[in-house]
Amino acid sequence: MKSLSVFLVALTLSACAATGTQFDSFKQPSEGQSMIYVYRPKAFIGGGVHFKVAANDTIIGRLRNGGYVEKELPPGEYDIWAQTEAKRSILVELKPNETRCVRAGVNMGMWVGRPYFETVSLNECKKGIQGLKQSS
Repeated sequence: MKSLSVFLVALTLSACAATGTQFDSFKQPSEGQSMIYVYRPKAFIGGGVHFKVAANDTIIGRLRNGGYVEKELPPGEYDIWAQTEAKRSILVELKPNETRCVRAGVNMGMWVGRPYFETVSLNECKKGIQGLKQSS
């Protein structure tokens, strides 16, 4: 009976994981544009929680456990945010011809896990995003 329970939990969490194309390399932005990657390392805590990620008023994707989203945007300051039971955000400055990365995760909430964000260096991002799949 215990193994059945473990199997059902694992099956439920895997259904919430990203299932797109596995990350290969960073895309170069078009001339004068910027690229942003928001990624979420695979974790058991909050694994069943997924959320839409926005840059200002533009939804850039739904971020799932073990997934990433990418978006080419014009240079400028962006409020990268998501909301479950609480809205969380981070300000990111995008410069022309630049690629920036934001690592996301889920903290415990009252009813639902709450998203969190932190900017990371491109080198740290390269290590963290390897093996993740594009979220849809």
